[in-house]
This record gives sequence, structure tokens and C-alpha cells, in this order.
Amino acid sequence: MIIIIILALIKTFFFLRIFNALSPIVTMLTNVIYDLRIFLFFYTILIILFSLLLGILGIGNKNIPGEFKNQFETLDEYPGSEYANVGLFVGNLLSTLRMSMGDFGFGAAILLDDAENIIYWFVWLLIVIITCIIFLNFIIAEASASYEKVSDQLKAFILSEKAAMIQEAEEMTFLDFKNEEKFPKYIITREMEE
Repeated sequence: MIIIIILALIKTFFFLRIFNALSPIVTMLTNVIYDLRIFLFFYTILIILFSLLLGILGIGNKNIPGEFKNQFETLDEYPGSEYANVGLFVGNLLSTLRMSMGDFGFGAAILLDDAENIIYWFVWLLIVIITCIIFLNFIIAEASASYEKVSDQLKAFILSEKAAMIQEAEEMTFLDFKNEEKFPKYIITREMEE
């Protein structure tokens, strides 16, 4: 279901390039995301790494014996209960992603013992410093640089995108409907000076 939604959004953006008012926005958005693919991949690795560290500590896990299990075993509402339907691993991923964006919830960490609490706060500090402060600021700076690069060559990008759409439309047309007059071999465009 999620894959269908993502593919539908991508195809909608693809067709929005037809309109002159939306073509610059869609072109810039796709090029900036393409330029950030390596940084986003590295960010995903960091989120997975830190979520595994939180999973080792057992934050919000009612299956581990201890004070957290004793206090919340019979209750439906407990710290981290919003992730009960997605599982502990995905819950830790979402919790780490929230922490990396500055949304902190410390309810489950209060019930850790002293040694685990020290480790938790060390991991929390790493998450905040590496993902929230350094990495997200780095991604924002890289996105700005990519945006500048694309905006300098925006007309060329838009013409290239429109040529690709014309080629795709011609490839979908049946051979019986193609002739030299309606489908010339080359398209020549000239830019008028304003």
C-alpha cells in the first residue's frame, strides 16, 4: 500500500512538470532530492544504528523483567505505547527519528536502572549532537547548495525534462499514427530575447 502511494506521488510529480508554473518547483525538488540521496542514505544508517542501541537498552519493552515491566505490564497506556502495533524495532526507529528531529520523550528512560540510565543519556547525547545538530544542518546546507546549482541552470533542466516527456509520449504512440509531419525527427527551439 505504501509503495503504491509513493509511486502515485512520483508519477503525479512527473505529470506536474507539464505546467509552466509547476515545472520549476518539481524540477528543483527532484534534483535536490537526487543530490541528497547519499546524505539521506547515511542519515538512515545513523537512525538504524541509534535505534539498535536503544533496543539493546530495552526502552519501552514490557517483555524485559524489571521496574518497567512491573509498573506497566497490566496497563494499556505506557511510555512508548504508541508503537505497540508496529513492533519494538520499528518503534525504536520512529523514536530515534523523533529524537533526531528534536522531539524528546523521556517517559520510558525514567524506569531504567542507574547503569542503563547513564548509557541512555550518553546515547541520547550522541543522537542529538550527531543527527540533530550536525547532520541535519549539513543536509540543509547541502540542499541549499544543490538548490543554487539547479536554479542557475533551471531553464536547461526544464527544457530537458520537456524533451524527455515528448520522447515518452512519442514512444507510446502507435506506428500507424506516426508520420514525418506530425512527428519530426528533430525539434528545434529558439529562445527569444526579452
